[in-house]
Formats: sequence, structure tokens, C-alpha cells
Amino acid sequence: MFARTVAASFPVTGTSAAYAYRFDPASDSFQRADTPLGPVFSEREQTVGSGKLSLATNYALLRYDSINGRDLDELISNDPESGLHYVAICLATACEPLQALARVDLEAQILTLSATYGLTPDFDLSVTVPLVRTFVRAATTLTSFDPPQHFPFQFSASATETDAGVGDVLLRLKHRLGRFGLADLAGGLTVSLPTGERENFHGTGDTLVGAALYVSRTFANRIEPHLNLGFLGDADKFDRSQVRYSIGADLGILDWLTLNNDFLGRSDIARSDPFARPVFVQVERADVLQFSTGLKIAPPWRKTFGGVPVLRDIPERGAGLPWVWFFNVLLPLNDDGARADHVLTLGAEAMF
Repeated sequence: MFARTVAASFPVTGTSAAYAYRFDPASDSFQRADTPLGPVFSEREQTVGSGKLSLATNYALLRYDSINGRDLDELISNDPESGLHYVAICLATACEPLQALARVDLEAQILTLSATYGLTPDFDLSVTVPLVRTFVRAATTLTSFDPPQHFPFQFSASATETDAGVGDVLLRLKHRLGRFGLADLAGGLTVSLPTGERENFHGTGDTLVGAALYVSRTFANRIEPHLNLGFLGDADKFDRSQVRYSIGADLGILDWLTLNNDFLGRSDIARSDPFARPVFVQVERADVLQFSTGLKIAPPWRKTFGGVPVLRDIPERGAGLPWVWFFNVLLPLNDDGARADHVLTLGAEAMF
């Protein structure tokens, strides 16, 4: 359960591209929509446009500090039945109360590659492949309160492991539904494949299938609030399913600069099976709340670079490759789950 909790905490960027294109009957061509550059971890209603391809990559660094509010640098053993900070170790017929003190260093580096293609003006298909490197170091010290002659007063053990591999691959489909009243709506489907190894904290180990509703609206070409509501079902064990939600807004400060802010949340629908005798911490369910803030920056486009043409022209801008950088930080708003004090993410996106 601990490994699954860690893998579930990996940040996943949304499929909404910084640039969206709409067919303009007057010019008989696709034109770029005049909107902010979009969110990082949430979705907006817009699709990329028929025949358009958005390629993105991002890097995230997570140094975990706590789990369910317990500091990973100072995990103390506990007995849930007695409430005391010890566990019983039995040798033959004698049992000795021991106190265990553990320090866990856990780090994950995630390089994510994603592609979103506009199947039609209203349908996007997205594939996301995370490459995960995890580092774990654990040191435990056991201390006997009243050591007999045959039992040492104190002894320690430690272990370190590093592993790299593919995380859980995501397949996502977005369908633009259109405007209803004051809101623009889209629906989404998600399938998460268990391609990451749970034992190495690379994946959840389960197949996940989800559906979501995306609501957004652009005002004055500068402000774009959005709301996401979704359900992610666990096909292997339904009580591990989650409700996911986010609310926020993007502010187009300048044509090339967008500030995005979001409140992100996910809640387990039920408690997982508890450990019969947890040594350090019980992990049963989590209601994870985070605040996301960052910038999207669109550097100047160039038709050529060093005299060499840069891909194809974009008619409405007379330039080459539309590309965007983004910088983001995730901050925890509560203690549930495996948490880092902050999660830094930086990335780039290009439209073809």
C-alpha cells in the first residue's frame, strides 16, 4: 500500500495544449484561438484542433518528507492496540518489547513524454509515458527496554536501492462538447496501464479507468477559470478508486506570459485493507489537497534559426515552431498521503 501511495502522488500534467486552433470560415483556414496559454495540471475545454500535434516533456523532482503527517526522518514504532511506541519481538517462548526508530530517504525523479493529436476539431487523443528514477535509503535502529543476557541492547540495519524504469502509461481522450449557457464543456476518458513496477515505486500496479468533465470559459481573452470533476476507478480493486477534482484560473498577463493557479484534490472512496500490525504508520486512505502555481512562457518564434528553416510556417503569425516553457510548484495543503514539502516541475511544449 505504501508503494501505491507513493506512485499515486506523481504529478501528471494535463493534455490541454498551450495553443488551440479553430476553423475560421472567413479565411477558410485554422486560426489560433486567442486565449491564455492554459493550465499545467488541470484541463480546459479546448482541443488542439484537427490534424494538430502537440508534443511535450517535463521533469519533476519529488523529495518526500512525510506520510500521513509522520516525518520520514523520524518514524517511531507503535502498537495500535496499546498505543505504546513499541513492537513485540518473540524469540522461542519469550517476547521482548522493542522500540524501532527509522529514517527513510525517498526521492523520485520523473521525466514525462507526452503527445496529443487532434483527431477531429472536437476530439483529442493523448499518450503520456513517464520515465521514473527512484532512490530509497532506509535505516532502522531497534532498542530493547529491558534487555536480557541473550538479547542485545541495541542494533541497527540499513539498506539503499536505486532503480529506473517506465512508469504507468496513460491513454487519454478528450471530446469537446460545446457551450452550454456561460460554460464551455468537454468530457474526458483515461486509461492508466500498470506498466510501472510497484515494488520500485514506479507505478500503482493496477489498471485504472476514469471519466471526467472539464468546464472552462475565457473572458476578455485574458482570464480563463476552469473546473475539473472526475472519477478514476481501479479495475483490479474497486475500493482503491478515487474522486479527483480541481478548480483554478489562468491569467494571461501578456500575450506570451500566463500565470496559472489551481487547487488540486483527490480522495479515496474507501479505506484500503489495513495492516494487521503496522510497525510505523498505517496507510488506509488519503484525501490529498495541493495548490499549484506557475508560469507559462511563449518565447519569440523564429522562421529560421541560424539560417536554417524551423519546421513549417504558421500562417497567422508568419513564424515557425510555436513553443512554450512552463515552470510550476506544487505545495501541500494537508498531510494525507506521501508528501513532499514542495514539488518543482519544469517543461516545454511544441505545436506542429
